[in-house]
Amino acid sequence: MPFERIDINKRWPIPTWVKFVLFLLVIFGFLVHNCWKKNQGSNILVSDIELVEFTRVSADIKFTVANRAEVELTKALKISVVSSSGELIADKLTNVTIPAKSHKRFLKVLQKFKFPIDARDEIGEIKIEIYK
Repeated sequence: MPFERIDINKRWPIPTWVKFVLFLLVIFGFLVHNCWKKNQGSNILVSDIELVEFTRVSADIKFTVANRAEVELTKALKISVVSSSGELIADKLTNVTIPAKSHKRFLKVLQKFKFPIDARDEIGEIKIEIYK
């Protein structure tokens, strides 16, 4: 009985059905990722925004961020201070990390105003948005 060696240089093609299943799994992965990214912002709730202290060139903003998701989230927030006439006084991008199913209080300092503020009534509103 002769012994025959296996040809290790022979190529074994991947079956078509395996390629098709892998293609479907990749598309399904993209869909799940897009759904996760869209719903991630709805799990963050910003509340209790207040101006704690201000000077002519800086302002201390205090706010609460709640995370309703089951996982810890790190999000970029854009904090804007607008004058009562509608002009942008200052804005800042900041990252916050919130543990799962919790809320956290933050204090952020905005500096580098576009123009100096003399009185507190010159500040119209403070906006905090999730930056995408």
